[in-house]
Amino acid sequence: MFLGPSGIGKTTQAELWNKYRDALIINGDIVFVQETEDGFLGWGTPWHGSSPYCENTSVPVKALVVLKQAPENSIRELTGFEKVTAVSNSVFYPRWLENGMELCLETLDHLLSALPVYELSCRPDEEAVKLTESIVFGRE
Repeated sequence: MFLGPSGIGKTTQAELWNKYRDALIINGDIVFVQETEDGFLGWGTPWHGSSPYCENTSVPVKALVVLKQAPENSIRELTGFEKVTAVSNSVFYPRWLENGMELCLETLDHLLSALPVYELSCRPDEEAVKLTESIVFGRE
């Protein structure tokens, strides 16, 4: 799951994964995360802003990847407070639900405890896909 502010390249990276790895893009803006007995699922939503992607399906979430634009591709795993800060900036908190904040924070705690979070500084190219794939999925 790619994270970052608007315009950072989330859709671009997703489209690169679609082009080079035939990955399904479920949403370009808002993804719901569900904790299950087997792990976490990312669900597409009908809210997709300027992105054309809004699939009504789910995919397993293996890692969170915080994007940064850079002249060279590099990736590093985030830990501790840096991990929490990087992900918290991309969370949409459901304040309209009575216990929405508590439920969201509980899921976020479980998510950050279970899954790695990476910072991908990258160019919009196939090499960024290869680098991320090798680190997240252990594929060469």
